[in-house]
Amino acid sequence: MPVEDGNVLYMGNTSTVDVKGIGQVELVFTFGKTLTLNDVYYVPEARKNLVSGFLLNKLGFKQVYEADKFILSKGSVFVGKGYAASDMFKLNVNNVSCGNAMNVSTYMLVCSISSLWRNRLGHVNYKRLKEMSRLELISNFDGNIEKCKTCMLTKITRNSFPNVQRITKLLELIHSNLGDFHSTPSLRGKKYYVTFIDDFTRYCQVYLLNVKNEALDKFRIFKNESELHYETLIKKLRSDIFMF
Repeated sequence: MPVEDGNVLYMGNTSTVDVKGIGQVELVFTFGKTLTLNDVYYVPEARKNLVSGFLLNKLGFKQVYEADKFILSKGSVFVGKGYAASDMFKLNVNNVSCGNAMNVSTYMLVCSISSLWRNRLGHVNYKRLKEMSRLELISNFDGNIEKCKTCMLTKITRNSFPNVQRITKLLELIHSNLGDFHSTPSLRGKKYYVTFIDDFTRYCQVYLLNVKNEALDKFRIFKNESELHYETLIKKLRSDIFMF
C-alpha cells in the first residue's frame, strides 16, 4: 500500500529517506517454514533487505547466535536459520513474496520511534527523549512508552548485608558471579562474563565467555595464577553457580 504521510527511515550516516509504502511480506525459508512480516516498510533507497531482531524478540521468537550461524525458533519450533555475511546475518530464504502488488526491493520491520531512539542513545531516560524531541534534535516523539526489560534488569538493587565481617587473609574467600550482556555481546562476540573477587583485597578478575560452561575453566585459570603468584591456596569460593 503506497503511503504519503511523511514517514522517513533514518540511515546509518544520519541521513533520512522517504518510506514509499507499507505492506506484508512472506519469507519462505529453505527448510519450508514461512515467516509473515506485517507493516513492512518499502524503502527503495536502502541497499539491503533488513529484518529487526528486536521486534522478533517482542513477538516471542528466540534467536540464537553461535559462531557464524543464526537460528530462529518460536515455542521450541524451528523456523529457519542464517549465516554471517558482510558484518550482518543473512537469512536462508528461498522466496520473498508480497501481500500486495508492490515491487518490493527492500523490507524492514520497524519499532516505535520512542524505542528506536531509546536504543540508539544507550537507553536514555524518557524525559530526556521528550526534551530532545521538543528541541527538534530527534524526530517527533510518539509517546508510546514501553517498559524496557534491559533497564529494569540493570537497575535492580538489593539491601546491603548488615554486620559483614571481612576476611583478614589473602585468598581465604573468593566471591564469584556469572552474568550475561543482555543481547549486546562484546566486540569479539562474547556473550557472558564471570568475575572472581578476593574478599580481603577486593581485587577483581574478569573473564569474558562464549558460553556459560566456560566458567569452571576460567576459575581453574584464576586459581592456578593466584596461588602461584601469592604462594598460598584458595580456601573457599562463594558463588551463585558453584561452591567449593
